[in-house]
Amino acid sequence: MTPPTIATTADAGVPEKAADDARLMTHAYDGIREYDNPLPGWWRAIFWASIVFAAGYWVWFHVAGWGTTPDARYRAALASYEGKRTEREAAEAKNVSEEALAHNTQDGKVLDHGAAIFATRCASCHTENGRGLIGPNLTDNYQLHGTSRMDIFNTVRGGVAGTAMPAWSEQMPATDVVAVATFVITLRGQNITGKEPQGQPVEPFK
Repeated sequence: MTPPTIATTADAGVPEKAADDARLMTHAYDGIREYDNPLPGWWRAIFWASIVFAAGYWVWFHVAGWGTTPDARYRAALASYEGKRTEREAAEAKNVSEEALAHNTQDGKVLDHGAAIFATRCASCHTENGRGLIGPNLTDNYQLHGTSRMDIFNTVRGGVAGTAMPAWSEQMPATDVVAVATFVITLRGQNITGKEPQGQPVEPFK
């Protein structure tokens, strides 16, 4: 029988089997030996560059404090926003008054806009016609927070702490807050059967 032929390399006639054996490492585990096959140079360069970058990032942002992290920028912006809340609310409300709200109730465009917002934002708590569900009945002659039109506006704008009533000024533009407050003002005195009266008795708006 003819013995098997060992293939040789094209360059020097060295058997390929011998070349493979030379690359085998002496370490073995469970009868398995591994090649001495180092990582490519570009991979090692990226690996070491990543370590250097991470160390530099840590020193720059967390040791020396030369840089500002996204979290720090967010906290600074939030603090600035909260700090100017009073000024912002005063600027938004400076043109709103008892007389202005009363005048708005005669403006069909404002009322239509307020009714659309109410149906989208408020009906889940007050129902579509304001008779009350989670929130109070807005159609009777009782009012939980204050007695005036401005009290209604301030409740819509600033919300009520500890209740499900949010501060809508944080979610809607000032014109929308005025429109929906105007619409709510027109609901008083309709006396639609619904949730029991809450708050103190008030006179219908005139």
